[in-house]
Amino acid sequence: MSKRFTDTNKYKKPFIRGLQGAYKLFWDYLYHDCNHAGIWIVDFDIAQIYIGSDMPVNKSDAMKYFNDDEIRIVELNNDKKWLIVPFIEFQYGILNSENRVHNSVINELIKNKVNKGLINTLQGCKDKDKDKDKDKDKDKDKDKDKDKDYTEDFENFWKVYPKKIGKGEAFKAWKKIKPSQVLRQKIIESINNQSKSDQWNKEGGQYIPNPGTWLNQSRWDDEILVKPTKNSKYAHLTEEFGQ
Repeated sequence: MSKRFTDTNKYKKPFIRGLQGAYKLFWDYLYHDCNHAGIWIVDFDIAQIYIGSDMPVNKSDAMKYFNDDEIRIVELNNDKKWLIVPFIEFQYGILNSENRVHNSVINELIKNKVNKGLINTLQGCKDKDKDKDKDKDKDKDKDKDKDKDYTEDFENFWKVYPKKIGKGEAFKAWKKIKPSQVLRQKIIESINNQSKSDQWNKEGGQYIPNPGTWLNQSRWDDEILVKPTKNSKYAHLTEEFGQ
């Protein structure tokens, strides 16, 4: 026994609300008696038995009422079958040939020689969505390419920076700065120079800023204090003050 979705608000819709009682019942019957592709084998005698003799329906009135403001019923195979167009949209949404169930519906429509234009319409929005997804993917690829440019330069920065912590945050800071070639060269030179400073060499380098902090605070502009060596012309100053 197959199970199908039902719209709990269908009787609030103008189309259903405006139908005569017999045709409200007949429309509901079609939704249950059609196959999984919304195709009903036309048989008013059987339909009348199930609906009840006190609810008489006929083909001409049904087509007039059901297709009054839009095409809901399409005749197939010399009127031997009907395609209930809204059934597919309600049960499946936009048909996607990559979905096994949807693909079965599409094949059933093709087998019953449903107009290709109608089939394309039932799939059309999905194709548009695919195009949108492709555009999004292209944009993502462009962003990735940009990130690759930054990553290559960032990796050069990361290799020379002595404190390897918070790489993700450092990369965010790097992308925010978007350093030019001149600035990138200045950053590398500054790191090399600051690595020789007193502060960065104190107590095992614990005073070296995190790389993200260093970038966010533009620390490449910091004044560098380098402890003079014994051979330096300033060595006598450190000796004089006991340093």
